[in-house]
Amino acid sequence: MKEYTKAKYYLELSLNTTSNTMDYARSLSNLSAAKYLSDKNDDPLKDYLRALDIRYRSKNITEMNSSYATLSDYYSDKDIDSAKLYAEKMYSTSKQIKNPEDQLQALQKLINLDKNNYLKYFNAFQNINDSVIIARGKAKNQFALIKSDIDKTESKNIELQAKNLEAENKVLYRNMIVASLLLTLIISVIWYTKRKKRLQKEKELEVKNTELKYSKKVHDVVANGIYQVMTKLENHLDISRNETLDDLEYIYNRSRNLSYENIEINDESEIFSEKIRKLMGYFKNDHIDTILIGNDVEVWENISHSCKAEVYQVLRELLINMKKHSHADRVTLKFERTFEKVKIHYSDTGVGINNETILKNGIRNMINRIENLGGCITFENKTQTEKGMIVHFSFPFS
Repeated sequence: MKEYTKAKYYLELSLNTTSNTMDYARSLSNLSAAKYLSDKNDDPLKDYLRALDIRYRSKNITEMNSSYATLSDYYSDKDIDSAKLYAEKMYSTSKQIKNPEDQLQALQKLINLDKNNYLKYFNAFQNINDSVIIARGKAKNQFALIKSDIDKTESKNIELQAKNLEAENKVLYRNMIVASLLLTLIISVIWYTKRKKRLQKEKELEVKNTELKYSKKVHDVVANGIYQVMTKLENHLDISRNETLDDLEYIYNRSRNLSYENIEINDESEIFSEKIRKLMGYFKNDHIDTILIGNDVEVWENISHSCKAEVYQVLRELLINMKKHSHADRVTLKFERTFEKVKIHYSDTGVGINNETILKNGIRNMINRIENLGGCITFENKTQTEKGMIVHFSFPFS
């Protein structure tokens, strides 16, 4: 009703009195929307992301879908790529929970946002919409058929009741059995068809996920590993031949094991903070200065090896992208550890980041890694007067 003052009043009551996590996230998101509708200068993005984080931690995919829809709508007139990214997430999760209504809503957003893939999303929308209409039509037809059979049977029973009650009952019983068998047959066909489609989609999704998994492994193990060795040789001419051969043998052994589920070698012999310091040192030369702040041993205490391995891959990806694309002359890494999280701040003096770069596999891999750790990551450019890119990411360690 556009009575934003009343809406904000009751939503604030809800926010302050609820003890349910999902109710809190829902109230927070709606309150931010009401504030934004009443005052366009009151940016709701921070609270939208906070609501998404709460829902993500609770692993409530249905509620996450609501956040994805809200964020896609928010970015629709600000950042098409971000709007499209959240619409794609909404479409993916709605398929997981098998919610055709949410799938249709997500596809409508993608049709408007992604002009290059308009036809693909439009065809998918038509297929789902047709399936929903057909399913509803079949249900109505089945109900009408059964109702019609019952009406006819009842009419016939009235006409024949005086003549032959026993014959009438036999006909009624026969019709009921036929209707039951017919209904059972229809339900079985519908169930079989849906199951067949579901299994086919699951198989296609499994193949796609397998391809993505191995693509990611090749990128991390082979491409980034070799580039790191190349950078190390380029910037440190005093490295011995044996050390270089050891590095290449390490990459070779890992590349042979790409088909295994865990490719990370659990090597705790080297202190992780020292490993990061060496990584930064590989990229330091006469043209690039590297600065480390807060990389203390205490920062990495009680953090699992798998978590540290993911962080190392993200840092290496950032440094490789910096060397390949940014033309930066200074890179800074700052580490902080709070009561609940480890926070890492990356900045350089390069050319910055654009929307096209965000969509590349390397950036997507970084986003997936941090989200899999239960954290979040943001990419932004520095101010107009200062060149460079800033990346903030954090993750819980408990």
